Amino acid sequence: MASYSALPHFKLENLSDQIAIPASHYNFQELAEIYNQSRVDYIVPMPMNARRMEEYVHNYDIDLEASAVSLNTSDEITGIGMLGVRDERAWITRLGVIPASRGRKTGQFLMESLLYHARQRNVRQVQLEVIKGNDPAYNLFMKFGFHATRELLIIRRPPGMTTTQQLEDISVRPLDSQEIEPLLQQRLFAPSWIEETPSILKVGNLKGFEITLENGESGWIIFQLKAFQMEHVVFYAPSENAELITRALLYTLHQQYAKQDTKIENLPADCPAWPIFQEKGYLEAFRRFEMVLELL
Repeated sequence: MASYSALPHFKLENLSDQIAIPASHYNFQELAEIYNQSRVDYIVPMPMNARRMEEYVHNYDIDLEASAVSLNTSDEITGIGMLGVRDERAWITRLGVIPASRGRKTGQFLMESLLYHARQRNVRQVQLEVIKGNDPAYNLFMKFGFHATRELLIIRRPPGMTTTQQLEDISVRPLDSQEIEPLLQQRLFAPSWIEETPSILKVGNLKGFEITLENGESGWIIFQLKAFQMEHVVFYAPSENAELITRALLYTLHQQYAKQDTKIENLPADCPAWPIFQEKGYLEAFRRFEMVLELL
């Protein structure tokens, strides 16, 4: 690769020993390797490969021109940060500093670069998530003016668990693919970036069904079905019988796909359905803070 001075780059006068190259100058394999190096000792390991990185960029509207790989004056890579953009909103993600480069304000520099490019794209609001317990990152974001809006749960359910049910008879109807997008607009709480409708529609392999109770009340569940795992689980259980409908949805889901591991990201910690998920065998893996910054 050419010297950083020969490429478009972002630079700060008070951090003149670092520059940021647009992530678009790297292929997906290189980006995955840089990201993995920055997370070797992270609280929750989240390794990536080229295919997963490409899917991530596509599914979550990552703007690689606005995303950054940081280098020092010796052309050594020091970190990475990515920026998703949707209309007047942006999402900071995959921010990481390579261990040998920590303590040199590289994280601060990457944040400056990402926010600069967000403003260049007329973004009004920037959001991100940080794992609860990652105090250095949380404090960094606070310094930039971000504030925590809610806690989000990452929960999992192992395959093969026995699912018991003592409910009235229910009818189950598979959802047609044309029904999925309109139904996603009915959700009862605001989803995080990776669970927003544009994200869900891009991940592919979507399945779903509607259940109806004897009294005529109904609800639905939509999810991404993989060979060994279900992800991006979205459900809708309205009315005074929300608990009953949620139980019926989860019971039916795990009866039909008993061999699948299930992973649900960013369920609001105050979601009334969380105790029902626990009843059905879901365990909390970890928590995140969702944080927001309003740009003037």
